[in-house]
Amino acid sequence: MAGFLSSTTGISQFSPPLLASCAAALLLCYLLIGAWVNHRKLRQFKGPLWASCSRSWIFWHECNARLNKAQFDAIRQYGSPCRIGPTLLITDDADVVRHMNAPASQWRRSGWYDGMRLDPRLDSVFSTRDEKHHAELRAKESGGYNGRDIATLEPDIDSRINDVLALIRDRYSNRKTMDIALISRFFTLDVLSTIAFGRPFGFMEANDDLWDYVKSTSSAMFMLTLVVNHSSVRWLFHSRIMQALGAPKVTDKTGMGPMLAFARKAVAERFGSKPVVKQDMLGHFINKGLSQVQCEAEAALQIIAGSDSTTTILQCTMFLLVGTPAAYAKLKDELDQAEKAGTMSGSDIIKYAETQKLQYLQAVIWEGIRLFPPLFGLKAKLAPKGGDTINGVYYPEGTEMAICDAALCQNPAVFGSDAHLFRPERWIEADAATKVKYRQTVDSIFGSGRFLCLGRHIAMMELHKTIAELVRHFDFAMADPMRGIDTHAHSVHLQSNMNLVATPRI
Repeated sequence: MAGFLSSTTGISQFSPPLLASCAAALLLCYLLIGAWVNHRKLRQFKGPLWASCSRSWIFWHECNARLNKAQFDAIRQYGSPCRIGPTLLITDDADVVRHMNAPASQWRRSGWYDGMRLDPRLDSVFSTRDEKHHAELRAKESGGYNGRDIATLEPDIDSRINDVLALIRDRYSNRKTMDIALISRFFTLDVLSTIAFGRPFGFMEANDDLWDYVKSTSSAMFMLTLVVNHSSVRWLFHSRIMQALGAPKVTDKTGMGPMLAFARKAVAERFGSKPVVKQDMLGHFINKGLSQVQCEAEAALQIIAGSDSTTTILQCTMFLLVGTPAAYAKLKDELDQAEKAGTMSGSDIIKYAETQKLQYLQAVIWEGIRLFPPLFGLKAKLAPKGGDTINGVYYPEGTEMAICDAALCQNPAVFGSDAHLFRPERWIEADAATKVKYRQTVDSIFGSGRFLCLGRHIAMMELHKTIAELVRHFDFAMADPMRGIDTHAHSVHLQSNMNLVATPRI
């Protein structure tokens, strides 16, 4: 006992600064050992040294709103696949993407998708990592997204196109400056709500940022980027405390909350004692057996992913087109000639089927998508048990493989030395085999097979019809060619001050 007392007395004599120094030294050793272990995991793949030790490389570039650019630069410097995390690689190879997405592939969704669980109660078709559940939801929802079971899909889009044409003509046609980024956001949100819930949110009618939704998007998307890319942030965000304190709520007066309230009210009307019956997307989901809670979860996904992606392509393609007068003139001439020839609707909105016969219009849209892929989140897949070999490269079990959409779509090996330029003619001048390669490469950003984006058909219909009608009805010009646009990159392109002026043509 005396010896024990003597020992404890000696310990108590250590000064607090010394104890703190010892604790700091132990923590430093722990971090250094952890960094070394992380570095060794995928040491055969090149990438920034910092990135091999922790995800702090990703975090740093997220905080500077340039993760997409950092990924692009890393691939150009180190090659593809490039290592950007201890277990995370990124590729610009469309063949690798198609291999991972193939029906027989054993690659699975990584923890990144857990962060896309926007409703804490259950997963959506996009967030679920359960293969069986994912297949079941896709089977039930696909008819709603591809329009096969919704006769009102194209007429609903036509109604909102008429709204945006009227908005520009009534509010901006007298040489008033319009921000095509803001107008595009209002348009896609109203299209989305009409298709999904049977009525528009009302952004275009108000010509205003309802509930400050657009204003709040930048901070919300920054947080979402942290959640999907970092398991620790994801755990914290999904905790009950954070859900109670920081998550959007239907009782909120601004931001995402009022949008969710709008969606839940629309869903509740279909499940009430006197349910409203409509043959729209929500009605399709209900007919296929989705519960009220599942419909609400899908609605949250549609608001975030459905509008932001189409907005990016629409605003960027229009801005690129207006900034390239030769391309603008060619598209305008193609539309005028088609109208004179009677191969497109006269006073009505152009049909989607008619747009598929307009070669230059399609080239413009695919070139816009190529230069500004809409959603550039990591979307990482997980290598199967025992690993996998793709094109002679072995990926160990547990490897996460993400996609750099920008590098993939501007790969000089596919698109040539001018891959960074907006040049729609490349889609027309190329031979048949090259056109197929172009299309397959760009199309891979929408996924394929079991991971094909369900909203692709709706987005392409919106884009073809809307860009055709905007160019058909107005002559657009840059409001201030010497002023650059404002842009932030948090999994989507958040842009403003894409200022144009519109002069009515018809």
